[in-house]
Amino acid sequence: MSSSSLKEIVINELQVGMFIVKMDISWIKSPFLLHRRAIKSNNDIILLKKSGVKFLTIDLDKSQMPNEQESAQDSDQEVIQSKNEKTHDQTDADLKSSVSEPSHSISKAPTPDCLDNPIVSLKNELNNAVLLKQQACEAFDEINTLVKNNQPIPVEEFEPIIDDTIASLIRNSQALLTLMHLKRYEEKLFSHSFSVMSLALTFAIKEGVNEDDLKVLGLAALLHDIGWAQLPLNLFGKAKKYSENEFKVVQQHQKIAEIIVNKSDTLPLAVKQLMAKHHERIDGSGYPQKLKGDQLDTLARILILTDYYDELVHGLLDRPGLIPSESLRLLYKETVQNKQDKEHVELLIKLLGIYPLTSAVELTSGEKGIVVEVNRDKPLVPVVKIIYTAEGIILTNPLIVDLEKDEKGRHIKGVVDFSNDKTDHQKFLVAEEV
Repeated sequence: MSSSSLKEIVINELQVGMFIVKMDISWIKSPFLLHRRAIKSNNDIILLKKSGVKFLTIDLDKSQMPNEQESAQDSDQEVIQSKNEKTHDQTDADLKSSVSEPSHSISKAPTPDCLDNPIVSLKNELNNAVLLKQQACEAFDEINTLVKNNQPIPVEEFEPIIDDTIASLIRNSQALLTLMHLKRYEEKLFSHSFSVMSLALTFAIKEGVNEDDLKVLGLAALLHDIGWAQLPLNLFGKAKKYSENEFKVVQQHQKIAEIIVNKSDTLPLAVKQLMAKHHERIDGSGYPQKLKGDQLDTLARILILTDYYDELVHGLLDRPGLIPSESLRLLYKETVQNKQDKEHVELLIKLLGIYPLTSAVELTSGEKGIVVEVNRDKPLVPVVKIIYTAEGIILTNPLIVDLEKDEKGRHIKGVVDFSNDKTDHQKFLVAEEV
């Protein structure tokens, strides 16, 4: 979704078929659980007016306007239904149960090859990815509120997020993978969950996983750490060794998640079972059930690996975060110890590159910069944004260089050593935004 497809309208302009993405009232006052949905009938519009909505933002690309004849038929039918209603004073629960859910589908079925053949440029897709993450964050915050109030999770509200994520990956998979590597200062739980979903779906598409299983995986990845909503978040990303008691508390997030998801009658059993396995390891050293080997299917192994990678990079375990290339090196080392699936780790390295997105690198020229685009066919020659000259001078206008086509023949000498405080004292090599 691009910003040009969004349009702000007043409530009297709202029509059946429009897809709303934002309203000017709190979700608590809304007759719907979330603000992103298609308007399926005139009754939807009536409910919004009763709730006090005056302004809305719609997505023109997702709006599907019926023809006038269909609208007239719908209007006549609703008049008949209205006359037959016994009362106009419905409770909030009645209002929500009367709302039909929007249907979402992926415009193009994902194939393993689609990740290597982007439809749009990375720069353009980054705008879509940022908007998608913002909308997902809004949904995640509202779900967290429901969880804290011991309410069931409305699973159907997450389906558009998963579909939109897959659509973004089809257009250009490197956009969402760029976001997952950015420095995090807030919303750490959401950012982790969203990033694991993005990476897990990328991985699964490359593996040729079918659409139904993609949705199971996406939902499990998005909800896998929901138990943290009821635990002290100072332990999430402590980045220091846990005490014995702290580790016991940390492990409780899976039991809490199980209790939370069991309150939802609409959450597929496959999702619940997959969520419960994200801390297992193929050598049986994980928890809570110490599953190993063939007890962990492909979807479980994908979720385990992508969750662990994001934890390593962002310091969400009991240790400081590692730079992306070091995280991949650690994962590969663990394949030798039979703690990780070797084939899956090798595929992850191929997807992310030897120098993953946002990696700070030094070139053979002595210049330093950040990897902004990965060349999956030739991982040693990514696109780099050069920030420092060979003399250590900061470039006012950073230079974007595709190392595969560079006329000066630059190559990557290695990753930047941050142990020297003078290497990047102004933190220009730390990717914080796009």
